[in-house]
Amino acid sequence: MSEAPPLNKQIVDAVDTSTRYALGLLPKPDSAAPPADELRLAAKAAGATVISAGAAIAYDKATQSAAIATQDAADYERNVLSISAAVQGKALAMILATEDVDPTSGPVAAWVLAVVSSLLAPVSAGLAASTVSLAVNEFFPRT
Repeated sequence: MSEAPPLNKQIVDAVDTSTRYALGLLPKPDSAAPPADELRLAAKAAGATVISAGAAIAYDKATQSAAIATQDAADYERNVLSISAAVQGKALAMILATEDVDPTSGPVAAWVLAVVSSLLAPVSAGLAASTVSLAVNEFFPRT
């Protein structure tokens, strides 16, 4: 195997500089402002909450993902409730259509499973939403 060609130092420096700027570690290149670290320390000394641009972007992406996960859980709940309502109706129709109903028969078991799933779907959606919300609050501090 041949060795990988060396990286262009100018490209590496450009990527490093833009990353440090995006994370709030450097001021704008054309700015006469003091370095971001000095500004951050002065703002913290004044009692202000300081969040770097990178942390704000990461928080935004995490909360957006959390919202999508919560919405997916609610959609799942809605789908399970629709399916279980249809199963309950069909199972009850089958139970009423027969004279002698065995409690372990297919329609009764289907009806019981549909009721249980319709009760567990909101619980699972709520747990998913609360877990995601707590994780975002825990891993992304406000300061």
